[in-house]
Amino acid sequence: MRAMDFDVAIARADVLSTRHKTAADLLFFYRAVVRFQKEIYHRVRAHPKADAQKLDTAMLSAFFPDFMQLVEKYGPPELMAQAAKFQDRQDWEQILRSCWTQSHERLEVLARAILQPYVQYLAERWHVEVGGLGGGAGSCPFCSRAPIVSVLNGQRRLVCSLCSHEWAFSEKHCPGCHAEKIEILRHRSYPHLRAEACTSCGHYLKSVDLRKDPAAVPLVDELASTELDKQARERGFVKLEVNVAGM
Repeated sequence: MRAMDFDVAIARADVLSTRHKTAADLLFFYRAVVRFQKEIYHRVRAHPKADAQKLDTAMLSAFFPDFMQLVEKYGPPELMAQAAKFQDRQDWEQILRSCWTQSHERLEVLARAILQPYVQYLAERWHVEVGGLGGGAGSCPFCSRAPIVSVLNGQRRLVCSLCSHEWAFSEKHCPGCHAEKIEILRHRSYPHLRAEACTSCGHYLKSVDLRKDPAAVPLVDELASTELDKQARERGFVKLEVNVAGM
């Protein structure tokens, strides 16, 4: 598996913030989130647990209050409102467990941002200790979450919205419903990106073509391409999975 490199993601966000002015504020927030996630990731690696699939919710919950403040200060309006509304909640461990077990807790996006570096570490550890995770399905073979972006580089690979694991998937099929009714949407501002919109289930997933821009970082370029999201929404499509900014 190819893991997310936090420093590379931050550097790419710096580049894209000057290239796409409309996404500059969003990318400023993203950089702050990734720095926060980097701290969690290194904390987890420094204190590994015996069980490679068990969450240390007590450790993770300690990050929640500071992360809520970060979102209130720099986040998009919708996330800021969520953070303010739930600032006084104390059941952080339960929120994290609910997110991990996919019980659709209302703080899903915020909880996922804290879970992501931890679960990325778990997926990396599983890959080393157990072996390959396989592929072929529309959801992640490690944590069963939906993909956040598709990557093209000789073959199509999906990137998990939670653990960042990559796996191979057919370019002809929708990861959501497996139909072959894919409509390609493009925007002139992002020549190496496209939206793969399914006319069967109504969902879309953005795809980053590394052959056209080898310097692209899929998770960052996906977030920065806001005009492509707008184009897909105007056509009536709904994103298969939202990113860390809730978009």
